[in-house]
Amino acid sequence: MAAQSKPILRPTIRSSYRSLRSGPVDQRRLEVFRAVARELSFSRAALRLHLSQSAVSQQVAALELELGGRLFDRSQRRVKLTAAGAALLGRVDTLLGDFAEARRAVAAARGAVEGDLRVSSSRTVGTYMLPGLLATLGRRHPTLRLRVSIENSERVIGTLLAGAADVGYVEDEVSHPRAVLEPLLDDELLVVAAATHRFAAQPEVALEDLASEPLVTREPGSGTRRVAEERLAAAGLPAESLRVVAELTGIEAIKAAVEAGLGVSILSGMTLAKELTLGTLVARPLAGIDIRRRISAVTLAGSTELPAARELTSLIASAGY
Repeated sequence: MAAQSKPILRPTIRSSYRSLRSGPVDQRRLEVFRAVARELSFSRAALRLHLSQSAVSQQVAALELELGGRLFDRSQRRVKLTAAGAALLGRVDTLLGDFAEARRAVAAARGAVEGDLRVSSSRTVGTYMLPGLLATLGRRHPTLRLRVSIENSERVIGTLLAGAADVGYVEDEVSHPRAVLEPLLDDELLVVAAATHRFAAQPEVALEDLASEPLVTREPGSGTRRVAEERLAAAGLPAESLRVVAELTGIEAIKAAVEAGLGVSILSGMTLAKELTLGTLVARPLAGIDIRRRISAVTLAGSTELPAARELTSLIASAGY
């Protein structure tokens, strides 16, 4: 008599659900749901998440089982949100934010440098100081994920207030009742001109000489622009007396415009290393005016300081620019 063959065991949704429950996957299910809901396609969501389509389907099925309702209508080869799915989509960003905040609070309590570090930085610091220091931090802590937004100093505070950053880095003072500033180092602002400009032959630039030159400035809200205008006005050259010919958002764009002869500018000395080495620009101090501003870390009063943020701040303070 032939031996009976063993039945083929096929995984059910419940068995898949139990396997998914074995790890910390609740957040992942929500991330998968959000991707499918936004793409309205399991295949496109799978590509976006770098998962197989079957894995995406399993995660959604497990979430539907847990919540007790269908989240998607898959009829007629189209994916549509059900009423339950639409209700969840309206909450999913908040739920995922709560997961992230919980992880970050636990990491901070443990003193662990891991997880996400969200940084909002002024353009000067973010472009010319942070890249090398972030590389150092990443080498020390390979599991750390760095998320950096670069914007002007005014917007750094807004990003912190919106809960989208853990620490900010700004130039000079910022004013907000919840902002806590930690001074880190000083940065000198210099008059910058093309190498062929008459300023190249002068050790410093007189105030009246600057007033007669076309000036390329940063955008409103820039810490560099605000500090320069305040110090010039205090020395007797108000902003309305300057011959501004262009306002540009990017520091690199300003340097290119100055190199091309559009005008002169006032920029941080730390942004000029490459051009001074190549000899395409010259940088001179203003005669009798020391235009320095303070580079500071900024956090919000009452917020939890992450160990990763503390270490990055220490790296900036010791950078020696």
